[in-house]
Order: sequence, then C-alpha cells, then structure tokens
Amino acid sequence: FLTVLIVACSSDDSSDGNQLFIEKYDSVVWERLPLGNDYSYRIAFINSSNSVTQYSYLEGEEENCTSFPLQGTTNDPVDGITTTSIQEETENSLSIFIEFDDGEDVGSYTTVFTVTSDGSSYTLTQTYSDFDDEVIYINTDYDVCF
Repeated sequence: FLTVLIVACSSDDSSDGNQLFIEKYDSVVWERLPLGNDYSYRIAFINSSNSVTQYSYLEGEEENCTSFPLQGTTNDPVDGITTTSIQEETENSLSIFIEFDDGEDVGSYTTVFTVTSDGSSYTLTQTYSDFDDEVIYINTDYDVCF
C-alpha cells in the first residue's frame, strides 16, 4: 500500500512540469514596466477561453478592458481585422503570429512571450519579430480589469 501511495504522490508532483504556457500561467496578471501613476497596462492569458485580456489606462482617458482570441479572427471597428495563431507553445514561452488589416496598413509579425524567474519573482518579456524592442512585465496581485 505504501509503495502505491508514494508512486501516486510522485506522479502528481510531476504533472505541473507538463503544463504548457497558457495552462501554467492561466489568469496570472502581468503589469507592464515601468510602473507609473499616469499609465497602466496589464495582461492576463485565459486558458478557458484561449484568449488574452488587456487592461489599459492613460491619465485623462477612459479605462479600457478588452479580450482577444489567441487563435482566430476579430473584426474591430477601430483596429480592423486581426487574425492570430499560436505558432509554438512550451512551458515558459508562447509564440503568436499576427496578421492585421486596419484599413490603412496591412501586415504581419510574430510576438513571443517568455517567462523567467529569479527564484523570488517572475518576469514576462514580450519580443517582436519586426523590431528589436522588448516589453517587460512583472506578475502582480491586481485584477486584470478594473
């Protein structure tokens, strides 16, 4: 009986290591750096809807909360048509291919989200295929929206 119990417990422990990015970081809220009083931007990946929810606030403007599918097409009156597809997903990274047509510009790019940890905190880095800039986020206790 003890042997079965030990094997059962050890298999439960290893299941966390088999999770992919969206499942592992489901509903974790990431806040964009640098932090400021006049600007806030947060994101969260939602496993149940296979989407990303974004919150933004710029002083003097309304708060904005929107969700976008990680795979599929959206047609927004402001942003136009956007099609996204997951290119690769590992435990700590997610690569998304994005095509857009906003009525003036048509194009595509890939964005990659990568999570790293220093042992006490987690950092999310977002990079883009078409320019060398990167965006840094830290995990936070805030709700993603409001």
